[in-house]
Amino acid sequence: MPASPAGRRGETLAVGRIACPLVWEDTLSTMNAGASLPVWRITGLFWRQGRPRWVASRPDQADRSLELGPGTTVRLGLADPRACVGRWDGERGCRRWCTAPVPARGTDAQCAECAANDQGRLLARDAYTDDRTYLLYLAWFGPGLVKVGLTAAERGRSRLLEQGALAYTELGRGPLPAVRAAERAIAATDHAVERLRLVRKLAALSDPEAFAGGHVALERARAAITAAGLLDLLEPTSDTVHLIAQEFGLVGPLPAAYDALTGLQAPAGLVLRLEAVVGRVLIGAQAHTDRPLFVDTRLLAGFPLAPSPERSAGLRIESRTPSPSRHDLDADQIRLF
Repeated sequence: MPASPAGRRGETLAVGRIACPLVWEDTLSTMNAGASLPVWRITGLFWRQGRPRWVASRPDQADRSLELGPGTTVRLGLADPRACVGRWDGERGCRRWCTAPVPARGTDAQCAECAANDQGRLLARDAYTDDRTYLLYLAWFGPGLVKVGLTAAERGRSRLLEQGALAYTELGRGPLPAVRAAERAIAATDHAVERLRLVRKLAALSDPEAFAGGHVALERARAAITAAGLLDLLEPTSDTVHLIAQEFGLVGPLPAAYDALTGLQAPAGLVLRLEAVVGRVLIGAQAHTDRPLFVDTRLLAGFPLAPSPERSAGLRIESRTPSPSRHDLDADQIRLF
């Protein structure tokens, strides 16, 4: 998929002006302003080739993306109404478009039918399989936050970057049934969990140990899992621990107190100078306070693009100093493909 050039430090990226495949001057928001439905909609933020890309979609056209990066200023205009983002069809290599309405608030931008047929969600429910090779991994998000998971091997580390892992190590590879069985067996121990709430991951970013303890913690967990024979049915992989916090733009702990986007009232505008992109969360500076703003981009998916704003408007923001429970599990399942 064609993508715009990487944002340079100090550059303003108007998301309503996402680069077209051949012509930079084309603007998706301008197309929306002068056209009837269907319109260009924000589909989501995905990591590809080690970089975060904001993706917009429209029927019968290839998805278009904008690469984000620390030091850039995002200007995003959003209009009504919010609609389903459809679902990715892995066999056809394209998005299945859908126009069903979805609630204006919340992180789930799929309608019930698309959610029921989404391959990532089917896999999470053990209702889908294929003949690809899968990787089993351990991911570190901070003290007490070690997660076991799987991903299609062809995706490389994109799954880890989309989850916002600060470090990870591979445990093994093999067919999906064997990898899934090992994942469940490990999750039944005290070495790792299958799911973590986003609020817990974000809270850990203020802990210095989150940036210093991952290597040792993952090595110990991997050794214990191997000794227990939980990887015997998988093909061995490298035992290297990969430290990836800097790829998000993180150089150290963030302030414990922050503001969080909880929703919006379209028409809305977001203006944010990016300091980091952690998984699918934008972290940036606000004009009126020294508290960083955390933006879960799933809240923005499904809204039509509008002209780029001069200032933020229509946003619901809450101040937080989180202290989540260690045993609080997440119901969200981001796609595995």
